[in-house]
Amino acid sequence: MTTPPCQTGSQRRGFTLIELLVVIAIIAVLIALLLPAVQSAREAARRAQCVNNLKQIALASHNYESAQGCFPMGNRYMSTKDDPACSGSAWNGWSAFAYIMPFLEGGSQFSAINFSGSSSSIRNTTAMRAKISGFLCPSDLDSPLPPDTFGYASQCSYAMSRGTQENVYTNWAVASLPDPAAENPQNCNAALGNGMFGADNVVKVSGVTDGTSNTTLFGEASRADGDVASGYHVWGHVSVTNFTSNYGSKWGSASTPDYRPRGGKFTYPRLNSPWDKTGAVIASIWGVCGSGAGIPTDWLQNCPQSLTLGQWAFTSKHPGGANFAFADGSVKFLKNSVGDAPYQALGTRAGGEVISSDSY
Repeated sequence: MTTPPCQTGSQRRGFTLIELLVVIAIIAVLIALLLPAVQSAREAARRAQCVNNLKQIALASHNYESAQGCFPMGNRYMSTKDDPACSGSAWNGWSAFAYIMPFLEGGSQFSAINFSGSSSSIRNTTAMRAKISGFLCPSDLDSPLPPDTFGYASQCSYAMSRGTQENVYTNWAVASLPDPAAENPQNCNAALGNGMFGADNVVKVSGVTDGTSNTTLFGEASRADGDVASGYHVWGHVSVTNFTSNYGSKWGSASTPDYRPRGGKFTYPRLNSPWDKTGAVIASIWGVCGSGAGIPTDWLQNCPQSLTLGQWAFTSKHPGGANFAFADGSVKFLKNSVGDAPYQALGTRAGGEVISSDSY
């Protein structure tokens, strides 16, 4: 009788192609589900760091107020005493970010500032190029400094709230500067502004009659996609800055205007308005609103085209809105959908507006 062959157990077989594809598909689905959660967690961490940065900046401003009796000056400006012809040599003043450095554990950076010279002076190159981690939002686009080049300023992701009234470049003079019959001839007819920070002007807590919890102090000022750090006027500042504006080219041609304030933003343009990379908005302000006669009086509020001027607006890389520090020291997230009226009202310190908490 023939002996059956040895039995070694059941035979093993491999996976079929269909089974492999199913496994791969399941893994792909799991990854697709997990990635948004990971990205969301990272963004939450970046946003938390941004909130903390603004909290520290606001706290430093309040410590300055406790020591000096007022919030820091928005910026030094052209004084007819120092510049009788208002030629512009005195525009390169010092901003609030410079004044609060000692209250941000920035004693060494503060000591590097030579206040007897302008912020554009070569004597202040070290201070201008100092990179302050607390002034950088993790979600902002990086703007590395070129090596050993005079005139460049370190990046800052935040800006002072200067209100809704243009008080950076436009002069309120009707005649040649300085015009003694117009506003503020002692400062070359620059408007003092209706926000928390203005030119050669300080604000006391008692002057915030709208309420410190209803008045923005600082906000986000992230860089625009494609913005090129190509010169002194490009991304004005970190611990030191002036508030001149540049009408140059940053997006490829000499005809492309790039007119922006430095270190401060305004709540008249809508939050996260797109940057004017073609010059269409600027041309409309100058040509249509100004009727070809140049800059109109207080063009920021008197030209509806300014509502979409991204260069002058607070901007953020956080989805849905931006973080703001308020004059009471709190930090709140304002949504892109905030209405024009309440948003602009939050920028003024004594406008008398009534703002409900659910309007923003």
